[in-house]
Amino acid sequence: MIDRIKKYHLCIGCGLCASVLGEEKCKMQLNGEGFYEPKAIQPLSPSELELIKKLCPGIHIEAKAHKGVWGAMISVCEGWAADTDIRHKAASGGVVTSLAICALEQGLVDAVLQVGVRDGSYLYNELKISHSREEVLRNAQSRYAPALVLHRIKEIFDSSAECFAFIGKPCDIAAMKNFIGQFPQYVERVKYYISIFCAGMPSYNATVKTWQMSGHQDEPVSLKYRGDGWPGYFVAHFEDGSNFQLSYNESWGKILGHHVGFRCKICPDGIGMLADVAVGDSWNTKDGYPDFTESDGRCFCIVRTSAGDSLMKATLAKGYIKAKALDIRNIKQQQAYQYKRRKLEGWRLIPVQLMTGGLLHFKGLAIWRQALSANLRVGLRNMQGTYKRIKKING
Repeated sequence: MIDRIKKYHLCIGCGLCASVLGEEKCKMQLNGEGFYEPKAIQPLSPSELELIKKLCPGIHIEAKAHKGVWGAMISVCEGWAADTDIRHKAASGGVVTSLAICALEQGLVDAVLQVGVRDGSYLYNELKISHSREEVLRNAQSRYAPALVLHRIKEIFDSSAECFAFIGKPCDIAAMKNFIGQFPQYVERVKYYISIFCAGMPSYNATVKTWQMSGHQDEPVSLKYRGDGWPGYFVAHFEDGSNFQLSYNESWGKILGHHVGFRCKICPDGIGMLADVAVGDSWNTKDGYPDFTESDGRCFCIVRTSAGDSLMKATLAKGYIKAKALDIRNIKQQQAYQYKRRKLEGWRLIPVQLMTGGLLHFKGLAIWRQALSANLRVGLRNMQGTYKRIKKING
């Protein structure tokens, strides 16, 4: 099962399989492309194989029934952090950071699970457990590279009785939901699921390629992908005191965004459909396209569940964020890529499902409802393109 998932490049590198099976049976490692993937150390039993099928978010995502392009929603608003320092530092106006800080400071959770850079490294990411405003803010900026988000999750849950808010990409949210679905003893451990909109996860190799444009031979001592402005600059700091920076359009648009894995290209959920609150950049638009001119951070928030509604209302009432009404139709222009992907995803999944023998189980995401409303010619072209990609990656 693990080899089949890897063969078709469906692994997202979350590490959940290693956490559940134990490293004596399954171990995560970096491959030559700069992505994490599991290596089966011992043969798995039939029950373990069945468990992996239900746990792996690369092949299994199950949601309550969604219908529209943007999924289930209770409310939609455009917001930003009331604290100007948080708004400036965070990647997208600081709403995700402010939601987490509010949950902590108001005693709604004991800690926040979020991804940050590994201590002592400029490059590698890991899951952080934040207990304070300062720790949440330290990990506030986006990390456009892999992370073993869940490879320690059983250990974390078993080592304390803390209640968490969990911040992640949509596939991370799906992974956590899969895990708790199979291990219901942990159901009370995650109170809030907060998702960012995601256009794909670049490899570590892509990050190295980006900073190497500086011409430096030595590795950076620290690096950020964006933030300290909106969208902010990719900035690498070197030991000699020099810095190298690229605009968001240059770093993501021309390098990082072109080095995402195959699973990201067929992702059935880039908009956090399983989250309590999903947050994305509320881009200014110019001639129908996002305008990445530096500005004050702003994002839209889709509140999907009663838990998310409660958290959002508390964050607004306590003055952590400021918000205004937003017409959901505006998101089509602000997030044109996500809109297009939602419409065409079903077409991209058809050849994958056929060639893998029905390995994918994506339920409740309105994939086929959206595919049937897409342009037939464009859909068929996407289906053909995906088929060619699969053939290419499998030699």
